[in-house]
Amino acid sequence: MKHVQRAGLASVLALVVSAGMAAGQWSDDPAANLALADGSGAQVQAKIASTADGGFYVSWYDDGTGGFDVTLQRLDASGVEQWAHGGVLVKDRGFSSTQDYGLGIDTAGNALLAFRDDSGANVEITAAKVDPTGSLVWGAAGIQVSASSGAFVAAPKVVGTTDGNLVVAWTQDADLKLQKLDPSGSPLWGSGVTVSPSAGSFSVSDLRASDGGTVIVSFTHLTGSFPSPIHLKAQKLASADGALLWGASHVAVYDVMGGSLQIGNFPTFESDGAGGAVFAWYTSSPSLQCRVQRILANGAEAFSHQGVELSTNGTRLRVSPDAAWNAATEEIYAFWTETNGNQSLFGLYGQKVDSTGARQWTDDGKELVALGSEQITNVRTVLLDSEPVVAWARSVAFDNQPIAASRLDGAGDFVWTPAVTDLATSATGTSRLAAAVSTAGFAAYAWQDGDSGTADILAQNLKPDGTLGAVGLFSDGFESGDTSAWSATMP
Repeated sequence: MKHVQRAGLASVLALVVSAGMAAGQWSDDPAANLALADGSGAQVQAKIASTADGGFYVSWYDDGTGGFDVTLQRLDASGVEQWAHGGVLVKDRGFSSTQDYGLGIDTAGNALLAFRDDSGANVEITAAKVDPTGSLVWGAAGIQVSASSGAFVAAPKVVGTTDGNLVVAWTQDADLKLQKLDPSGSPLWGSGVTVSPSAGSFSVSDLRASDGGTVIVSFTHLTGSFPSPIHLKAQKLASADGALLWGASHVAVYDVMGGSLQIGNFPTFESDGAGGAVFAWYTSSPSLQCRVQRILANGAEAFSHQGVELSTNGTRLRVSPDAAWNAATEEIYAFWTETNGNQSLFGLYGQKVDSTGARQWTDDGKELVALGSEQITNVRTVLLDSEPVVAWARSVAFDNQPIAASRLDGAGDFVWTPAVTDLATSATGTSRLAAAVSTAGFAAYAWQDGDSGTADILAQNLKPDGTLGAVGLFSDGFESGDTSAWSATMP
C-alpha cells in the first residue's frame, strides 16, 4: 500500500512540476533561458537581488513605450514570476538614454530602487519601495531625495540598512550626496549629507550596508580637471546622523601618484560582514592591473597601501576584476580578463588572496581560459558552498556572446566535470550580466540579451553541481526532509 501511495504522489508531483514549467521557471536548457522581459522595444540594464525566501527581485529599464521606465519583477526560488509577465512599472520616465540606478532590499523583504526621475521641473533622484505583492509602498511618485535646483544628478545607489531603514547615495555636480530614510520615507539625516572634494570631483561608485545601521560608500575622485588621474576612496557613515566615521579625508583605497582608474569605471565592493569592506578594481595607469584591498571596520587597511596585485606577470595586462569574500576564512577570490601586451588576445584568470594579503594561486594566478582571439567580458564571481563560481561571456562573433561558468575549490582546481557549464548558448549579444546567490544555495544570473534597440532581459539559475533547472528536488523526485524549503521552492 505504501508503494502505491508513493507512485500516486509521484504522479501528482509530475503534474505540479509540469504546470510550473508551463508557467515559466528555471530552464535546464542554456539555449532557452527564462525570459523576464521580452516585449517590444528594448529592455536593458538588469539587476538582481536575493530575497529571504530563496527567490529574487530583478529590475531593468523598459523602453517599450519610450522613456526607459523603471520596472521590477519578483521570482520565487523555482524561477516562477510572482507578478504579471513583464513586471511592475515602478516609474514612468521620459529619458532617451540611461545611467546606472540602484536596487536593494530592506529587512522587511521589500525591494528598494533609486533612479533618476524627470517627472518634475528638474531631474531629481527618487527612491521607491515595492512590497512582495508588487504594490508601490510610497505610491507612484516615490520619495524624492535630492533637491537639485537644476544641478546634474547621476547614478544613484540604494541599500537597506540593518536597522530597518535605507540609504540612497548619488552624484550631484562635483559632490557625493547621501540621505537616510525611515520605512515611511521620512528623511533621517536632515537635508542630507554632502561630501565635497577639495579639488576635482567625486562620483558615487558603490554603496553597501554595514554594522549597526551604518553604510559604507565608495567613490571615484577625479583629482583635478579632465583628464587628471582618478583615484578610489571610501567612507563609512554613522547610523544616527551620517557622520563620517573614517575621517574627513576619507580612506584612500587607491591613490598612487600619477596612477589612475579607467575613465568611466566605477568598481563595486562587498561588505566583509565585520564592519569593513572588500574592494577589487583595475588601473589604467601606470598599467592595466587588477588589485584587491580589505578595509577594516575602523578604516585601517588590512593589506599594504594601494592593495594587492592579483598577478605579477609583467608581460600581460588585466582588467575588470570581480571578487567574492569568504568571511569564514577571510579569503578573497577574484577573477578577471587577462590580455597580452597589445590587447589582441584574451583569457580568464583568477586568484585567491589570504587574510594576510598573500597570493595563493601562484603569482601569475590561475588560468581558466587560455589567451585566444575571443574577448572575455562580464566576469562575475559568487560563492557556493564557500567555493568560487565564476561566470563570463565570450565573443564568438559580433552579437554572439555565449555565457559560461565554472567552479573552483580552495586550491584552485576545477570542481565540475566537465569543468565549464554553459549558461546561455543562443547566438545573441549578451551584456550587463548580474549575479546573486539564493538563500536556497544556488546562483542566479540576469542579463541584457540582444542588440541595444530590441534587447530582452533573460535569467538563468546555476546549481552547486553545475547543472541548470529545477531546484528543491532529490533525484528520485521527492522533497528533502526540510519541508519549509520544499514549500519555498515550488510554485
